[in-house]
Amino acid sequence: MAIKRNIDEDAYSFYKYRETEEIHIYKGKFTSDMECNSSRISICGKVNKVTEDTVRVFSCLNEEEARKKAAEIGRAVCGGCVSHLYSSY
Repeated sequence: MAIKRNIDEDAYSFYKYRETEEIHIYKGKFTSDMECNSSRISICGKVNKVTEDTVRVFSCLNEEEARKKAAEIGRAVCGGCVSHLYSSY
């Protein structure tokens, strides 16, 4: 069963920073065709996926899915990024 997406909700993508093997999370939006985009800078503000050597691990997750995926992966996910998933801006 496909998950329904809301174009107004945030989309999260996970990229691995090759230098440290740490996974950082990037926030974006779902597009009209239910793909997604993401910012250049990780939500912790430490890694720029354009200028750093990164590889996409997961993409187009909603907030709940991103939280679950970060918990499943564990310590490899940047702690700063995880804390931003739970903060209220």
